[in-house]
Amino acid sequence: MTPQQNYEARELAYDSLLAWDRDLKVQPSLAVSFETPDDTTYIFNLRSGVKFHNGKELTAEDVKFSLDTIINPPGGNNPAAAFFANFDTVEVVDPLTIRINLKKLDPTIPGLFAWSRYTSIFPADMPSQINPVIQAIGTGPFRVISYTPNAEIVYERFTDHWNPEQPKVDRLIYRIIPEEDARIAALRSGDIDGTDISPLGARRLQNDADIVILKGLYSQPKVLQFTLKGGKPWDIKEVRQAISLTVDRQELIDKVMEGEAVLTGPVVPGYGDWPLSEDELRTLYQVDIAKARQLMAQAGYADGFKVTAMTTAGASNDNAIVVQEQLRQLNIDMQIEQIEFGTFAQRVTKGEFDWCFTARGMRADVSGYLNDFRRLGIAEQNWFPAWQNTELNEAYDAAMATLDQTKRRELMQKVQRIVIDEAPHLYLYQDYRFSAVRKRVQNYYVAFTTFRPALREIFVTA
Repeated sequence: MTPQQNYEARELAYDSLLAWDRDLKVQPSLAVSFETPDDTTYIFNLRSGVKFHNGKELTAEDVKFSLDTIINPPGGNNPAAAFFANFDTVEVVDPLTIRINLKKLDPTIPGLFAWSRYTSIFPADMPSQINPVIQAIGTGPFRVISYTPNAEIVYERFTDHWNPEQPKVDRLIYRIIPEEDARIAALRSGDIDGTDISPLGARRLQNDADIVILKGLYSQPKVLQFTLKGGKPWDIKEVRQAISLTVDRQELIDKVMEGEAVLTGPVVPGYGDWPLSEDELRTLYQVDIAKARQLMAQAGYADGFKVTAMTTAGASNDNAIVVQEQLRQLNIDMQIEQIEFGTFAQRVTKGEFDWCFTARGMRADVSGYLNDFRRLGIAEQNWFPAWQNTELNEAYDAAMATLDQTKRRELMQKVQRIVIDEAPHLYLYQDYRFSAVRKRVQNYYVAFTTFRPALREIFVTA
């Protein structure tokens, strides 16, 4: 788990081969087109005349170097390894053509490059010129001028950017201001031009004549996550189902998010046509305390049990407080352990918890929302060593063995229904993101990706 602002800040300095538009449709970026001559080959045709921030022109050699470095980084620690597991070789065909050879069919490739989180393209000589931890040389619409850790990044417009529509402001400052009251004060005073706010913050600002409130769904579903390692009450399916029948998700939406959220399954609403419908989710998430108590008795836990749920500050802890009270109806004594984010992230990754209240982020492909339940990556050993579902595995594997998106949708929706029934995690809700900008800022929007691509397109009036 990595703080979101780290990726947001990097996004403005780098481009990838492809990009998503506002509706998550894949669009050309550094590659003007791509083709798949067979199921295990992708050929990308690069845009000519693209310049890096140091003046060097982009070639296929730079793309190969970038991808090879990302796949096999210095030091060997690669948090993105799973995304490139099916890559075999990256080849330069000619100065403006790159070929990626895969070990097997992989339908996630276009989304992986459009997501851009792990596919930033940089010049082959960059490691000898800068420290990429605190500096950047990309092809993005802004150049990094200065970086102050945990405080701000200053950018300036890259006038040689390949897209004439980007950027439209000469200077941009990305500032970290953790406290909402401080952000609202800075916005009202004109010290900053935009910020994210809570639903309550949006109400506080709704009558400010010089401020516009924007609202949109984004990809960060809130989750009650279990570890299923054997020997605990919640290793029993009926106990998990009872908990799901008792968790009143609408009460969470109303109390924690001031009503500004929607139901979600494993795939977040807004992610194309992959999610389950709201009507189906409302049926699946009906509260039924009598049935829940019956299931608890059937599992041998009519008297409940005690458990500790790990949280971090904010919605994670707020959700836990509401659920804690709801679960008293099943005689479940859920204790709350709130810890700081860094330790929380480490313990989640290692599976060092019984329950935790967390959130998931944006994914390159629908499979990214569901691969935990196929027990891929850390999930098999750290989260679900005592649980798996054969029917789910078969549907997931079939969806990953075809490029037919209609077939994939049917199979991945089947996976989602199994996840909701089995309840290895409980999906709670997806809240709206609110952003407030001064009226002089034009063309800003709330992006579903959780990055801020709108900063590439904004302009400022007098």
